[in-house]
Amino acid sequence: MHNCWCGNSNLSTFSSKYAECKVCGTLVSLNPLSTDQLFVHDDEVDFYGKQYWLDHQSQDLGFPDIYIRSRKDLTERNIHWFRTLVRYRLPPGDVLEIGCGHGSFVAFMQQAGYQSSGVEMSQWVVSFGEKTFGIPVYLGPLENIDLSKGSLDVIVMMDVLEHLPNPVTTLQNCLELLRPDGFLLIQTPEFKEGKTYSDLVDLQSPFLGMLQPDEHLNLFSRRSIVRILNELGVKNILFEQAIFADYDMFLVASRVQLETHSSEQVEAALLAHPQSRMTLALLDLRERELALAETLQDSEQDRAARLEQIIILTQQLKEAEVNRQLHITQVEALTQQVEVSTQQVEALTQQVEALNQQLNEKSGIYWLEKLKKLFS
Repeated sequence: MHNCWCGNSNLSTFSSKYAECKVCGTLVSLNPLSTDQLFVHDDEVDFYGKQYWLDHQSQDLGFPDIYIRSRKDLTERNIHWFRTLVRYRLPPGDVLEIGCGHGSFVAFMQQAGYQSSGVEMSQWVVSFGEKTFGIPVYLGPLENIDLSKGSLDVIVMMDVLEHLPNPVTTLQNCLELLRPDGFLLIQTPEFKEGKTYSDLVDLQSPFLGMLQPDEHLNLFSRRSIVRILNELGVKNILFEQAIFADYDMFLVASRVQLETHSSEQVEAALLAHPQSRMTLALLDLRERELALAETLQDSEQDRAARLEQIIILTQQLKEAEVNRQLHITQVEALTQQVEVSTQQVEALTQQVEALNQQLNEKSGIYWLEKLKKLFS
């Protein structure tokens, strides 16, 4: 029997690998890894060990491996996440990223002036992050780490929540580590309620790629993630634009009402220190990149629209040419008919004239005979 995190065991069929909880709106894996399989005892063979970040990512999932991601994420995901983080919490601040992977976001936050650290389940990944970015990374799970309650300003969970066997317990532990005004920054796949598995297949939805039952144990909808957080006393939840909005959701969640900082305040905070100026420069470059991408997209849309107009006008021109040729043919036929008619009229005129002449001639002979008889 499979139970949803909310306690409901009366689940509806969604696909061969997932059930749907109609009570809260969560997809529940029917083929999850066991609790023991989620831990890394041997980095060479265990699921979340070394190969998860290498062959599993590239060969099984078709994603870049940890080496490529450690470079690529710095200029894409990290900047996107950071822009939201800094709007809600200016540096300095104590931040913990659970499931930090290669650690680039932890390093990015440190560069901006935060006291940041990460957590990972694999000793190989812990060592990779420490060596690659020079950051502190704890060996998880979170419950085994010696951290003081109420010591953190922010806990970051990017693509982590869906992997948790006991999300309620883990989120509760996170909240205990946060200060009263602290918040969670979460990215996780978004199940859009109302869509059936057949709908997703017909639409070729990118969300199909998130249906990984061995590791994505719970796929939350907006309704279900609000419910789980509300039940833990988190009432202030703000959904932000996800970097992969086709299949992800991105949110900030706090027990207190959060205030945002203006662009001017963010710039002032990042200009205050030499290292964070580098972070601001990366943000500026990203803004330019996005602006250019938007301009290119607009240009491509305009180009496509103009191309469509050219195709339509070309077709209309072809049709007009066909009509023109048809009209020419019709005019030529009518001209020929007129010429024939003219010839016929001329012939008839000549016949009339001939008949008139004959008539005149006959009429003259008749009267001449009459006159002869009168004078004879």
